[in-house]
Amino acid sequence: MHSIYRNIFLKFAFALAIAFMSSCSESVTNVYDYYIKNNIETHKAGTISSSKTKLLYRNQESINKSQLELIAFKNDKMKCLVIGSHKIAKSFYINDSIYYFDVNDLYTNVRGNDFIRQLGDLSIFFTHVPMDKCDIFLVNLDKLKSEYMKAAVMDGTSAFFDFAISSDVYFSIEKKFTTEYIENASTYVWVGKRKHKVNMDEFVNAIKELKSFN
Repeated sequence: MHSIYRNIFLKFAFALAIAFMSSCSESVTNVYDYYIKNNIETHKAGTISSSKTKLLYRNQESINKSQLELIAFKNDKMKCLVIGSHKIAKSFYINDSIYYFDVNDLYTNVRGNDFIRQLGDLSIFFTHVPMDKCDIFLVNLDKLKSEYMKAAVMDGTSAFFDFAISSDVYFSIEKKFTTEYIENASTYVWVGKRKHKVNMDEFVNAIKELKSFN
């Protein structure tokens, strides 16, 4: 009798886990104002300060349960790009550095008890990039594309062409075969050791919109 109850409980727990993962793929996490208010803005008692923000880009990957967002920020002292990386991920320490791996990439065919045990945690990370570094990325974008186009790739290998926008943000283009057009290439943004697949044009357009944000 106890084994019957146990099986019912496990099926119920599994259903809850599936519902949780599904809800994460559909929901929107709006927490960037916490980062902006406490890490970018400065507040002094008895004084008034003002700032402006605008959501430029948000991409949700239902497969890996992740969300990447770009936010324009401006006050009287600076303009910058705020980047938010949210993932349902498993954390691992490698050579004293912590990395966050997509659950779906680690466990492709898990069921039942294994699925519940291997379910990752929500990991939220924010950083910001000054406008001048965003400008440098835009200036070098054509060169990055040129390096991609002229590269020859051997069968069974992948080539990556990366540009470091800042110390913890990298834009990466993957080339899988020599004749692959850049319009068909897989492009990624790495944020704080977290990987996000993005549409290149949408990402670049968001950076360009930041330039005109006033």
